[in-house]
Amino acid sequence: MNSLGIYFGIKDINVVETNGNKIVNNIRLPHPKLEISELEEKVPTDVKIIALLKDAFRSYRINAGEVTFCISGQDLVIRTFEIPLLPASEVRSGVSFEAKKYIPFKLEDLDYDFQLLYNKKNKTSLVLFVGIKKEILSNYLSFAKQLNLKINALEYSAFSVLRFLKLSGVSDAGMIASICFDLNNEDEANFTVYENGFSLFSRDFDFAGEPAGFEQTAESDLQQKQEKLKKEVRISFDYYNRKFPDKAVKNIFVVCDKESTVGLKASFAEFAIPVKFVDPQKALGKTAGYSSILVKSFSAALFKSAPLKMKISLIASRLKAARAATSAGPLALFEGLKLDLKYILLGAVLCIAVFGYGVMRTQARQQELAGIISQRVKITSVPASDNLQDLQNASTKYKKKIAALDNVIKNQVYITPILNVIPQAMPKGVWLDSFTFSPGGKNLPMQLDLNGEVYLKDNDQEFESVNLFLANLKKDQVFSRYFKEILINSIDRRSVGNKTLAVFRISCKSIPEKK
Repeated sequence: MNSLGIYFGIKDINVVETNGNKIVNNIRLPHPKLEISELEEKVPTDVKIIALLKDAFRSYRINAGEVTFCISGQDLVIRTFEIPLLPASEVRSGVSFEAKKYIPFKLEDLDYDFQLLYNKKNKTSLVLFVGIKKEILSNYLSFAKQLNLKINALEYSAFSVLRFLKLSGVSDAGMIASICFDLNNEDEANFTVYENGFSLFSRDFDFAGEPAGFEQTAESDLQQKQEKLKKEVRISFDYYNRKFPDKAVKNIFVVCDKESTVGLKASFAEFAIPVKFVDPQKALGKTAGYSSILVKSFSAALFKSAPLKMKISLIASRLKAARAATSAGPLALFEGLKLDLKYILLGAVLCIAVFGYGVMRTQARQQELAGIISQRVKITSVPASDNLQDLQNASTKYKKKIAALDNVIKNQVYITPILNVIPQAMPKGVWLDSFTFSPGGKNLPMQLDLNGEVYLKDNDQEFESVNLFLANLKKDQVFSRYFKEILINSIDRRSVGNKTLAVFRISCKSIPEKK
């Protein structure tokens, strides 16, 4: 039976039908969400997509029974983070708790799945977390249903690129990075780092929004895209190295057209990591021209025949959550139980007898205890009803209050000079959302966390402004006297309305004195 893969890109939808590893049909469709005419805006995007796909299926006589959807990173939430080792029964709740720190949505609004990688060095588990908004997943499931197709999976496009590398004869063993891009088509580029086939880091970017000169030519446009590509790859490596300083990349595999390899071989040499350009025609066949959307949809079509070590399944996760919610109902415990009146009466008699005996024993003990309490010496500051444990708890409570007051007096920190530095160090376009301050204590460092945002209409300038803010804080003599360790804890991007801005967190710590 033929296999079907559909890639939903940022500008195009690409449908590939394969027989074995050979391409039977390759259909490229414009994404309906880009149409802006007044009439078309009245028709929902999902309705337009179904109409386009049904028309393409009829025209090319596609009759596959199963499909794999490949989707771009803009529809997904992909994060990696560490959790301590947990029992199998507690892993999901532990992942859910930790994920809330890293995602910009409520976890209840997502369908998500995850995979763990055990870290022997520090005895923790690295979590690959992939989530999608529930309404978006429902739309994709609706597409498959209306096309009368069984959906195998919803796959992140960067994972499809890894399958394409395997189909091209590249081994996923060790620490490798993959870069897939298409300078001739407006599709997102994917930068991903894998450890033995497990995704450690991924980043997607596109080439839209490049400034056009007065006399923009095809050659200058290509040069601008090449420059942006180099810059984005450099930023991606910078992010990765900060997050995983002990996991060095050994090889970089690049998937692109032959024309791009000529101008980029020298540029990629600056990373001091062996760069290998993959021949896409080895997997696609000599008759198929290169495009990144073809690479992703072709790899999705071979989802079953070329499996990956990553077993992320958003569809199975939704079904599992639905089953768990159903089975957790209050009547589930009593399902199949048959009631007999004789046993009910016998149980009631036993319960009353046990309860009555307990009441009798309790009354005797209470009378004895009341006699002992009445013989106590009366002290106004201590209730007569307190037992030894109550007295010990009260003593501990007062000791903690005294210690806290002593600590406030001896170790008070004047934070005003520190806060005065922050607005002077902030470059244009940077502002703070919030900050948290911990004065520290015995063997604990003083810590100041700054949470802020940057908006300059340019990704690179926004990231450079965050780094400039960090450098200004380090240079200031007053600020650096209090904080010896100043680091960018996290930096990411989020959308506000139709704008996209950078979100960062800077952590400042002192080094506690050893007494």
